[in-house]
Amino acid sequence: MWMKDEDKLVEEVLQGKHSSFELLLQPYRQGFLNMAYRITGDREEAQEVCQDAFLKIFKYLKSFKKGRSFKAWSYKVLMNTSYDYLREKKKFKRVIESQRGTSVYVYEVPKIEQRVWRKQMKEKIQSMLDILSPKEKAVFLLRDSEGLSVREASLVLGCSQISVRTHLSRARQKIKNHFEKDHLKKIKEGKT
Repeated sequence: MWMKDEDKLVEEVLQGKHSSFELLLQPYRQGFLNMAYRITGDREEAQEVCQDAFLKIFKYLKSFKKGRSFKAWSYKVLMNTSYDYLREKKKFKRVIESQRGTSVYVYEVPKIEQRVWRKQMKEKIQSMLDILSPKEKAVFLLRDSEGLSVREASLVLGCSQISVRTHLSRARQKIKNHFEKDHLKKIKEGKT
């Protein structure tokens, strides 16, 4: 979506045309859910984070600066909401951990092998993300998963473009090392 179109939709929402809010968010809904899921590791929690982020975007839309990237601004709101959620979750960690194993998202697939494969892939991806620092994870997800530019990622995270590049490089190197280590382990075990 072009910035002019986004600016127009923002203006319409601010003037009370709430149907424009849906049009404004539509291109980003799936990306938001994917990002929140990768941060929280849980489908239901990701949906909750997204709903909170949508409410905050609506509430603070008047503070959005016309001519800026709505995508970057809205992702920043999502990231902040996600981290707020994780901080709150950490406060109640014992309660959450007792319920955590009950909410695993599994795709509806007819063949059991596909379900097992997808579950294994999900676990591998999550384990790779878990080795990253919060900043590295955020940069990696914004750049490599959501396709934001270095500039947009720097706006979302409130850091320099050099910092984004540095964290992205470290994240990619950690993931590569983790993948290679896991692969070598499987070779030694004879599971390739």
